[in-house]
Amino acid sequence: MKWVLYAFSLIWIVFGSYAILYTSQTKDIMRSVFGKANLRIVAFIPFILGILLLLCASASQYAWFIRLIGMLAILKGIFLFINPNRMADRVNEWYLNQASNQVYRLFGIIAILFGSAIFSWIL
Repeated sequence: MKWVLYAFSLIWIVFGSYAILYTSQTKDIMRSVFGKANLRIVAFIPFILGILLLLCASASQYAWFIRLIGMLAILKGIFLFINPNRMADRVNEWYLNQASNQVYRLFGIIAILFGSAIFSWIL
């Protein structure tokens, strides 16, 4: 299951680097992918990825951290699917249309940090 953690960490590092270096292109890609997407369908992506992280956590030195990220991903999937008071729609609208370039760069930095940490903690 190490290869799954390697894949997660490399995808996060690549996404984070791209979000930092090419912020406006990242915003355009996110708008085109998630702008018209049905959030109930999109909800399955973090749910499934969270389950994968839970299953692969034992291949890491800090399995508790991988499990925490997996549980947060599962909760995000459930939140997107349930969408209480259309809150997920409002967050999605803000992220795609009103968030500044600094927000995208901040999420890029966080993605690089998570990806690097997971990459270095694989047994």
